[in-house]
Amino acid sequence: MSEPLYGHDLLTLLMEQGGSCRLEDLRTASAAAHGAAAVYCNCHGDSFDFNGVIAFLGAKGKIQVADGTVTLGLAPACQH
Repeated sequence: MSEPLYGHDLLTLLMEQGGSCRLEDLRTASAAAHGAAAVYCNCHGDSFDFNGVIAFLGAKGKIQVADGTVTLGLAPACQH
């Protein structure tokens, strides 16, 4: 099993897409960069699959998802 990735690794992929893209395009970019079974985590060590990390980042204001499009939110990413 590979090391978990942080949610901000997914935010980096979103920034590389210009800060906004279709959710399915971000899923494809995530699978290409990290593998289809990538495990993301937060700073507290909770683990998430792609759908789970999208929900977590949305709840924290890091991203917004509407009409199948994901956009960077207003809350800054953690600094590691």
